[in-house]
Amino acid sequence: MTPPAAPPSPSAEVRLDELGELIAGLPGLLGFPPVDSLVVVTFTTTPDRCWLGPTVRVDLPEPGGRPDLVEQLCGAFAQNQVVAATPVIVGGGGADPPRLPHRGLMRLLTHELSAMGIRLVHSAWVPTIEHGATWWCYEDGECTGQVHDPRSSALAAVAALDGTVTYGSRAEMVDLLSPDQEDRVAHRAQLLSALTGAPLREGELHQEMLATIDAFTAQDNQPELDDERIVRLTVALGHGRVRDTCLTLSITDRASAAERLWTVLTRAVPAPERAEPAFLLALCAYLRGSAVLAGMSLEVALDADPSHPLASLLRDALDRGTPPAEVRRMVAASVEQAQSRRRPEG
Repeated sequence: MTPPAAPPSPSAEVRLDELGELIAGLPGLLGFPPVDSLVVVTFTTTPDRCWLGPTVRVDLPEPGGRPDLVEQLCGAFAQNQVVAATPVIVGGGGADPPRLPHRGLMRLLTHELSAMGIRLVHSAWVPTIEHGATWWCYEDGECTGQVHDPRSSALAAVAALDGTVTYGSRAEMVDLLSPDQEDRVAHRAQLLSALTGAPLREGELHQEMLATIDAFTAQDNQPELDDERIVRLTVALGHGRVRDTCLTLSITDRASAAERLWTVLTRAVPAPERAEPAFLLALCAYLRGSAVLAGMSLEVALDADPSHPLASLLRDALDRGTPPAEVRRMVAASVEQAQSRRRPEG
């Protein structure tokens, strides 16, 4: 299951006049065009208006797996106070409208949504998310329309404004985290081993980490890091004070710069050390709404270090559909507790 993606920034008001525009915006919301998927766009409310809520994508299940999947989805919706939803099935077989594929899955989901008091705005099937593709409604066989241009959809524009990159496929996102060339990573592992027990001062490592993140602030001018600096930054992440600072950065206006550095280090660092930047990348990605990238980064982190405690906690939070705002509060509380433990008494 792709964890819930956070909605576009509340400061950006998006008006969706028809389903073709909403479907066209799904790649921007998820970060890639879904294929053979169930996607559920949700809505929440405030006293004065209705907001676009979390968007969830799952692979289409086998018939026997439908009940468990729907239960998991509804649990995420309950966590996020969803009041309305639009489920869309993308692909998963051909159709002879109004006979649409996966009707049993859609029937089960809409029944459970109704039982939770969540209003069904629409339910649709579309073969692919491309400009001009025809979508069909499950509820009304005569209700149909065309997908708008995904490249110019309102949701894609808002996602881009928030810093979300839309990839051509999920595989392209996976490539983002692929390790550097094997010999380069092996060389850094040797350098790390040589630094074991070396007298590196935490204060100096802390300052180098902050300076490097500052250098990543300009999106169009990413600095090149040599192997020695990559290794020092990796060592720095092993120090408690530096880890606390890096956690804090995820909830500040320097989060984007930090995320770019964590991406570089996730590719550059050998296991098990790469678990730390991969976890930090997952945290930054989830807090800004890219749940897909967050999930992939957590897979890397837990593969490198299955016992990484914070990565395991974040994985559980994503699986439960915990709202990013709640994760943000958890991060702030965790950093405060860690700093209090290290604060000298007196």
